[in-house]
Amino acid sequence: MDPPIGWGTWFAVALPVSTVSILLIWGLLVGSYGPTRIPGKDGDALEIKAIRPTAEPFSMKQWFVSIVCLLTIALWCVEHQIEDVVGDMGVIAIFPIIMFFGSGVLKKASLSPWRLVSVD
Repeated sequence: MDPPIGWGTWFAVALPVSTVSILLIWGLLVGSYGPTRIPGKDGDALEIKAIRPTAEPFSMKQWFVSIVCLLTIALWCVEHQIEDVVGDMGVIAIFPIIMFFGSGVLKKASLSPWRLVSVD
């Protein structure tokens, strides 16, 4: 960024955005798992629906996506040290796109705009 922003400006933007995001995620979790109150002698207790455990092991595709994401984050963390070699953060952001589309994990959408309109 030119000129680079300071911590105060960054926090002025990041704190409200993160606060709203956390509240929205909290609302989504409450709506999804619906805690219920159970009356008891010590007062009401909350019971949260159990999450179904995953029985399937991690697939190779899931390992690939996880490793590419972690590698991208690591590259962003050391971006200042490797900037002369790879360029700025925008270049690093292209890395997962190339990896995901190049490996076939992501595919080009084949939706035609004409299929989105229904004609009666």
